[in-house]
This record gives sequence, structure tokens and C-alpha cells, in this order.
Amino acid sequence: PRYLQDFIARPDVLSRELPNSGRSTRSIIKLANYLIKWTRREHPLPSARQALSTPYIKPTPRGDPQPNPTDQANSVQLLLNKFTPQEELVAVANSLARWLPEHPNLTAAVLVPRNTRGFELVNELKRRDIEYVEILRSTSSTRAAAGALGNILNYIADPHSAKKLATVYEVWRRADREDEQAWKGTSQIASLLRKCQRVEDFVWPRLERDWLEEQGLEATDEIAYQSLLKFRGLVQRWLGTALLPVDQAVLTLAQDLFSEPTDLAISHKLALILKQASQANPNWRLPELTNELAVVARNERRFIGFSTDDTGLDPDLYKGKVLVATVHKAKGLEWDRVYLMSVNNYDFPSGSKYDSYLPERWYLRGNLNLEAEALEQLKTALSTDLYSWYQEGAASEKARQEYISERLRLLFVGITRARKELILTWNTGRQGDMRPAEPLLELAAFLEREATKSGTVGS
Repeated sequence: PRYLQDFIARPDVLSRELPNSGRSTRSIIKLANYLIKWTRREHPLPSARQALSTPYIKPTPRGDPQPNPTDQANSVQLLLNKFTPQEELVAVANSLARWLPEHPNLTAAVLVPRNTRGFELVNELKRRDIEYVEILRSTSSTRAAAGALGNILNYIADPHSAKKLATVYEVWRRADREDEQAWKGTSQIASLLRKCQRVEDFVWPRLERDWLEEQGLEATDEIAYQSLLKFRGLVQRWLGTALLPVDQAVLTLAQDLFSEPTDLAISHKLALILKQASQANPNWRLPELTNELAVVARNERRFIGFSTDDTGLDPDLYKGKVLVATVHKAKGLEWDRVYLMSVNNYDFPSGSKYDSYLPERWYLRGNLNLEAEALEQLKTALSTDLYSWYQEGAASEKARQEYISERLRLLFVGITRARKELILTWNTGRQGDMRPAEPLLELAAFLEREATKSGTVGS
């Protein structure tokens, strides 16, 4: 933000404030404005008081083409319940299970400070069959593409495996998952392939021995027979890619597997990753390279793919579903109902003695931030100033202060993503020793005062 602030401060720049916003209800705007006010005047860490700047948000004037949504009772809820991490997941999922069926024409999002928390929520939503869309470390389409390519390469590396061949068939027919009856037929054919004792009798049949013909499907199930016949031709082609460099093999497979431009673009990125891995590890063969795709498919490595989720998501296309995203990825977007999770003193520290910090590791002496310390050492080593020297811990303290400011801005962004309803929750962390974030307590106290003035309950 300081780059923008420095630009605005230049004498040759004429700045114009644009304080009006029709996105949120007046209650949500009041809450966001109070966060600015409290931060600038009362934040316990003086260096963080410039984290948020004015102007305060103003509702749109009468007659504006984007009027603010009408306030509803209890549209802003700051839950100070002492949830464990699992209890918080259950509480949010329970709330969504009640709210979504009653509001099929509205949008909802759960915003989390870190990807790992988002993954945990997604697992809870899956368990309950609650429809969701996720924008986390890598999108579901990215992981699906990596998984599909990885399964085929896994078979090519072990072409005698009937089990892997059956998995490849399911990958090829993955679109059938959308139709319960079609997927049942696909699963039955895959089960049949798993029983093939000599895979080569199916893939490369001899005149005297053709496993497919021996099954009698041509007479009993013509659709299954034709599907397996076409699949055999593809498998023969795919096995031929074993002679190609791995990146060319991936691109060849992608042409047969995908038709969507986003999937093809993802495949190209994956091919480049495998090419780099192959060059960096000359002794690696297909099994080791395939494992690189498995890492992406399991979401264990940051990989930014190409999809509408990454490049231009429109929340209004997902009415009746819940979107799960990090607050970072929610910038510029808005939903009718927004949940902000994990608003504790680990994900949103304020500089108190009870706070913990994500970049710092408990097993390092002095709570040093190794990245910040290393950068400061490099800066000192390259400096020509005779009076500039490295002081251990100073860079960690500065990084801590910048991190606190960054999390304040992130909290502000999360609050202002909500149009009509906003819910904030916190949890006690893995060790059970986390507390509600200082800004959460201040905002709750503000709501309490507002409720007392108006004679209503606000949190």
C-alpha cells in the first residue's frame, strides 16, 4: 500500500476520493468503518495504526443505480463461542446446511486465512454432500487434470497391471460420473478389466487369443463392447508415448483426454514441470516423474492453474452453492452471505504477548523469522554504508509488524466482501491455546454498544 500512498502524495498527482459503495448493508459498512477507526486510533501496536487508511466508506446516495442492500435483523454476527478447530468446521457446515436450501437464489462464501483451513472445510462439506466451489492453493480442475494424466502415466510405467488399466478406463470415462446410471456401467466394465489375467491379451491381442472377444460382449452388451474396442485403440497409442520425452508424452495424452482450453493449458504447465524435473534429475524414470503429478493432484504443492476460478470468477453463477476461498483470492468479489473463519490471534495477531505468528517456527531460538533474517543479512553484505551492520532479531521484529498490518488489511477485505450477511468465528488452534483476535473482540464490543443504543441484539 505504501507505493500507492507515495504516489498519491506526489505534488504532480491530483487524487480523488471515491468513498461511496453500494455493495454492503449499512451495518456491514459501519463495522468496516469502525475497524478503520479503531486501527488508526487504538491499535495496541503503534506501527500498525497506518495499516488501514481513510476515507471511511459511505453508503450510496439516494437515487444511485446501485443502492445498498436493506439491513436485516442480525445480519452481522460475531460469534465469540470458544470453538475447537473441528467444532468451528461443524458449526459453519451446520449453518450452511440450514441456510443454502432456504436461499437458492443467493450467493455464499466461506473465507479462510490459509489454504489448509479451506481444505479441512471442503472435506466437511464433502462428507455432508453440500455443494461447493473452491478457490484454494490449486483449483479442483487443476488437480483433476494432474490426477488424470498421472494415472495414465502410472499405467504406462507398469503396462502389465490390470488394476492400473481399469483405473485408466475410469479416467477416460470420467464424464460418466455426472450420470449415476452411466457411471454404474463404467464401474462394471472397470471391474471386468481388473479380472484380466494377461493384460496383453486385451491390449495387443493375437489371432488365437483376444480377451475382449472371449467376454462375449459383442452379443450381450454392444455399447460396452464398442467402448472397450475404442479404449484399446487409445491404450495402444498411449503406450507408444513411453518412447517420447515426458513433456511430449503429457501433451500427447492431453490431446486425447481434454477438449477444454483450460485443461489443455494446465496440461502444458504440467508438461513443463515434468520436463524441468527430468532435467534436474537425470536418473528419474517414469514412476518418479509420475509421482510429481500425484503431488499436485493431492494438493501438496502450490500450483496455479487456469480456470474461471483463477481468471474471472463470477459469484452469481454459483447461486445455491457455497464458495470456499482464501481471503486473498476473494479480493474484488462479493457474496450475499460471507463467513470469515479462524479469526484468532494466530491468523490475525496484534502484537500481544499471547500472539503467535505463522512465519515463525516454535523450534527456532528467539522466534526468528528465517526468511526475514536471511534477507537482512544479504542486504547488509551488499551495503556500501560503513555504519550499516546486521543485528540479529531486528528483521524478525520488523517482519512481525508488517505481518500484523497485512492481516488487518486482510480482515478488512474479508468484511467488505459481504453484501447482506456477515458471520465471523474463531477457534482455539491445534494446541487449544489460541484466543479470539484483538480486532474481533473490539468489533464485538462495538456491535454490543450499537445494539444497546438501538435496543436490539447485534452479535
